[in-house]
Amino acid sequence: MKRLTSSASVPPELAERLLLDQAKDFSYIMGAITLLGVNTVGLLFFDFLHDRTAPFRHVAMALVVLCYGALLHNARRWLRMIAPGAREAKAYFATMVRLLVVLGALWSVMLFVLVREANPGQLSLLYGIMVGCLATPVMVSPAICGIAYWAPVSVGILIALISAGRMDAYALLDLFAFILLTGFCMLYINRRLNERALGAIRLEENAELIKLLLRDFEESASDWLWETNAALELQPASQRLAQVARRPAEQLRGVFPDVLLGAPAQAAQPGSALEKLRHAIAERSPFRDLVVPVVVNGEERYWSLTGKPILDKQGRFAGYHGVGSDMTGQRRQQEQISFLARHDSLTKLPNRVLFSEALHSACDHCQTSGFALLCLDLDNFKLINDTLGHATGDAVLVAVAERLRGAIREFDMATRLGGDEFAAILVTDQADEAATVARRIIERMARPFQFDGKLVQIGVSIGIGIAPRDGDTPNQLMKKADLALYRAKADGRGTVRFYDPQMDERVQERRKLLSALRHAVAHDELRLDFQPVIDMQTQRIIGAEALVRWQHPELGLLGPASFIPLAEETGLIHEIGDWVLREACASATTWPLPVMVAVNLSPLQFRDGEVLTSIDKALSSSGLPATRLEVEVVESVMLETSAETEKLLWSLRERGVQIALDDFGTGYSSLSYLRRFPFHKIKIDRSFIRDLGPAQDGSAIILAIIGLAQRMSMQVTAEGVETPEQAALLAAYGCTQAQGYLFHHPLPPAEFARVLAQDTPYPSGAPGPWDGVTP
Repeated sequence: MKRLTSSASVPPELAERLLLDQAKDFSYIMGAITLLGVNTVGLLFFDFLHDRTAPFRHVAMALVVLCYGALLHNARRWLRMIAPGAREAKAYFATMVRLLVVLGALWSVMLFVLVREANPGQLSLLYGIMVGCLATPVMVSPAICGIAYWAPVSVGILIALISAGRMDAYALLDLFAFILLTGFCMLYINRRLNERALGAIRLEENAELIKLLLRDFEESASDWLWETNAALELQPASQRLAQVARRPAEQLRGVFPDVLLGAPAQAAQPGSALEKLRHAIAERSPFRDLVVPVVVNGEERYWSLTGKPILDKQGRFAGYHGVGSDMTGQRRQQEQISFLARHDSLTKLPNRVLFSEALHSACDHCQTSGFALLCLDLDNFKLINDTLGHATGDAVLVAVAERLRGAIREFDMATRLGGDEFAAILVTDQADEAATVARRIIERMARPFQFDGKLVQIGVSIGIGIAPRDGDTPNQLMKKADLALYRAKADGRGTVRFYDPQMDERVQERRKLLSALRHAVAHDELRLDFQPVIDMQTQRIIGAEALVRWQHPELGLLGPASFIPLAEETGLIHEIGDWVLREACASATTWPLPVMVAVNLSPLQFRDGEVLTSIDKALSSSGLPATRLEVEVVESVMLETSAETEKLLWSLRERGVQIALDDFGTGYSSLSYLRRFPFHKIKIDRSFIRDLGPAQDGSAIILAIIGLAQRMSMQVTAEGVETPEQAALLAAYGCTQAQGYLFHHPLPPAEFARVLAQDTPYPSGAPGPWDGVTP
């Protein structure tokens, strides 16, 4: 009972607002109560008019009417008051409380007199008036005003009835219970009214705050708000929307979305964002982040639209509320990044990713529309790089790309696969036509190039596979064209060869190499070297990348490029990968400093699902903490991703293993898997480092990669750093880590441990490799 009848707790910041609202409501209620009270007094006056023996009752009636008049006067004066405050409200309630006490006392006196004089018929009227007097203050707020009237009236009614002896004890007991009920209801209802009033005040203030925030949002943000009615007519546009649309707000009237999007809204292609938008609107369903084209002053731009249907109180559709933003800059930036990811940064030719897509598409239709695949390899290019430098070599590659574009037809496709390897897809299955194009390429490449006053002579060898004659899958055609290319190079370079089924010599050599590799794995002919990773700020070693080597009994020490592709093709990569993990972890536990050890994982190791078990065993057997192991995955793993691969990567992260994305930029480079997968680090491929320079596109790509990594809280390691100038630029760009021949060649385990034990900045006791170099 105490909890139900206690006053609602009013926060100090809302007390004045509640008091003013109560005063306003109370004033209106007092007008109605005064009208009812004066009408009741009039009824009593005429009912008792015949009895002229008690003039005192007329005086009481007049005083009651005068008191009602005073209450009404004060209520009207309050309603006319301009900008009253809490102090005025308190004074107003104090006056009204005094008047209500007087009114209650006057009603008590008048009823006391009338009960004694009333006949049985008049008593019925008086009983009804008594009940009305007791019930009247129930809805009055604040409670103090109701109590000021209710208390004297209740006492007066009891005294009048008891003294007149006109009711029996049971009736009086029931009346007393009714008086208590009205008092309880008055307190309880008053509390509930206060709670609702406080809720309404808070809701109103929150609505004002939301409006203020939305207004500030539109004024300061790049987004804007939009709204339609039930007929999908755009409601008055905000200034921000008018600015973005570059039209007056008055012109932005019409049916959504046509009024905003213009001409593109009429050409919705199946499956496009615009078609999805129209479908959502037709179904009156919500939509989110739909990027649609729009024409603004003749310029095509891209807007992202989000909308939610709103319903009226009857649950009927009342329109849309939504937000929009101009995504043109992000869209063009994404297109630029996509172009850089699918095109060679140096020659601007399609790279291996785009070439692979085109080759797959061509193979899918080769039974009805054959084509020729040309694999090209430049002759003597390594000699140019070694004698004239990488800058001249890069210039040669750019010139080669230009000549290659000019030698093929506009509906053919040329690509740079990497290094001095190029390829072309010719839309023909006629060997003579393909040979004509190939000879034209060879003829144009044989013309001397001139750079810095020097004549540079190179050539090109070409191998050709015809689809579907030589194969109808990308792998088959690439293998056949490669075999033809090797035959062309073996036949004296500068020649073209078509695939011939007799070209099996290379296959036999690979079989021989495979047999030797199996023997090497079984007899511990593999070994690990470690290439230090340098912190660009402290210039100290913070880790090392484990690089596998093969001590071939006849060919000598072979790098991973000589046998890892073969191991991946034959499945030996799993045994080699497990051995590398065990050996790298075991070696790392003997190092004098607890730095990171990085191990490359082949995409094939992810396919069988056993790589997690291999890593657990390597860590367990060596005792190496998981936080010191870093696994490097290439982008092709992401292209072939599955739920199992994603789960595996998250499992590695939960164990504390660091995950690095290797050779970033040379593959698909999709931003989507950077959001989905738990990478700790991005490794920039050495091809971008080679192209590094203030005026080179490689710098723009590296800056974009570093900026992206910083926003996603990832470390960045640059591979293949060979010159102080490259190191200086990388440091200036914000690259945090680097590795390359500038710092150290890959070192045997013992030599790496000795260098690590010195724990001195690179080079030991000397200034940093990029000190004094202006980036």
